Amino acid sequence: MKRINIIRAFTFLFMGSLFVISCEKSDTETELPKNDAQEEGFKSVTGNNDSVSEETSEVLSPVLQLQYDASMSKEDVEAASEKEVAKYIKENKSAAKSTEWFYKVQTNTGTQSNNDTDGNVWARVNFLTDAGHRHLSWMKLDHAWPYNDHEGGWGVYLFRSTTQNPSIGWLEAENATLALQGTDGWYVKNFDIHVHTSYQSGSASGSTHVFSSPEVWLDNNTSSGWDYYSTGNVGSGRMNFN
Repeated sequence: MKRINIIRAFTFLFMGSLFVISCEKSDTETELPKNDAQEEGFKSVTGNNDSVSEETSEVLSPVLQLQYDASMSKEDVEAASEKEVAKYIKENKSAAKSTEWFYKVQTNTGTQSNNDTDGNVWARVNFLTDAGHRHLSWMKLDHAWPYNDHEGGWGVYLFRSTTQNPSIGWLEAENATLALQGTDGWYVKNFDIHVHTSYQSGSASGSTHVFSSPEVWLDNNTSSGWDYYSTGNVGSGRMNFN
């Protein structure tokens, strides 16, 4: 009987030790919550991810930026933004005429899970003119609070060209590039460029555009890398300066 009691005592001690070890393990090995980057994973299929950005001495900021809800149609966004752009041009007329021009960049974020981004977003547009090609500077499409169209919906940005001389007689939008930095992926549904007569400070006729529907993820494996989407030479139309 005494031997049985000793065995029972050892059994209780052994089970108690297992319980203490189990508690200590659960306290020290609690699973940490996943961050957004871990949850969404790497999704880019462009083949351009984690690129090194080219050296640039100037990055343009928009002279006007607008945001529209995801529930609005593309046509309604364009109509609403046209009014705001025309208002800005009227209030900020320039005497430079055909040595400068204004152009509008428009983006639309898709509805996929984890489709939005807080990463740096840049864009670039190339034009052909009667005075040769104009490769303009990179443009920031980043919105400071309370604006952030990369969190869903539409973003509209108005830019002024930096080409001052020589004067040009006409221009055509050739192609455009959209770039995202970092690991917070972004699903881009639409990416368009517009140049209308109503944007210009001088007399002009016609219009030129780049229309694209990327339907693509931009993403990187590193926080410093850049992923790119290029439209190709799909521009159409011509803007004539009178």
